[in-house]
Amino acid sequence: MMRSLQEVDAVVECAKLHTDDLCKETQAIFFHSELDNESIKLMELEPNLLEYLEEGNSLIIRGEMLDHAVVCTDSETFELKKAETSNSLLLLPELSLGYAEEDPSAERTVSAKPVSAVLHHYFELRPCKPRLRRLQTLLAEAPYRGKLYESESEDIRKLTFEEMLSSVQASEKETRAELKVLQACYIDGYYRTLDFDYMSSVLSKVLSFIEENSWDCRRVPSRETLDVLQELEPREVLQHCLDCFAEQSSSTPTGGGGGGDTEDAEIFYRLDEDKICRFFAEELLRPTRNFNFKEFLLTWQQAVPEGFSTSLDQIQGLALIDRTSRPEVIKYFPASELPEDLSKRLAALFKAKEKWTFEEIKPYIE
Repeated sequence: MMRSLQEVDAVVECAKLHTDDLCKETQAIFFHSELDNESIKLMELEPNLLEYLEEGNSLIIRGEMLDHAVVCTDSETFELKKAETSNSLLLLPELSLGYAEEDPSAERTVSAKPVSAVLHHYFELRPCKPRLRRLQTLLAEAPYRGKLYESESEDIRKLTFEEMLSSVQASEKETRAELKVLQACYIDGYYRTLDFDYMSSVLSKVLSFIEENSWDCRRVPSRETLDVLQELEPREVLQHCLDCFAEQSSSTPTGGGGGGDTEDAEIFYRLDEDKICRFFAEELLRPTRNFNFKEFLLTWQQAVPEGFSTSLDQIQGLALIDRTSRPEVIKYFPASELPEDLSKRLAALFKAKEKWTFEEIKPYIE
């Protein structure tokens, strides 16, 4: 029922206030006959996230039906938590906050403002690590094994980047970074990991070609490498192999001078000794799971390209050395196969080994 101005004045007098100190418009709040407490949810935001929205960006809720939902910006991931409050939160869409200047000579008025919803909880956002294990699982469903095997994989589920984003609980930036960590290759519109044996074959071709030409491993010309080897493997796969196991070191205009079109510049790569040595170590350890430690060290050094030096630092997070056994053995134990949940991961670590030094366990919990 609408209040009259006289009723408002009576309330103001009981509150020991003066009408001259109040706004000209008095807003009488009443509960709507049909409260809608389900269709609207409240979310508490930190100032930086509010500013992010006000700049025209979006917050995206990601997760499948049985997941605990997360909220993502374009670069961060937040856990979505439901918070209870003992106070009733009243939602009044038509309420005036009284910030506008008023005409002192205006008449006092009374307007009715309906409460459309009464809520007792809201959602809050807490920064969390992106949940990326599903990305690894999805990519494992369709490994690329070379053109010869593509006809056999027509029914295999291959994913575009947009399809990955809709399933993986991580921001776009975090997902792209993880694709790089997982060494996913962009082939014919889809991101796919290379089958390990196939990657080994491609890397072997690249290293053999470098050796045949007696090139300095710190200055490998990419164009000639790709032009020649693309007769054996797809060019995008060869480029991916260079990106995984080398880094661009310099570029030189094809004309030989100081200027020239940068698009025609010859790009040189420097082989990454640590990444290549780590790959060869994994190649040795994967089939056996356990390896005599001394024999492994000898075989590993013999397997890597000439001039490269192996080091145990190169296989952190990839293998464990059991020095209590006789003879000592090294075990294939990659961090990528451990549970994503920290408590489950720690349980798996201490099941595999009772005592850890900080340096040993660090790669597995970072």
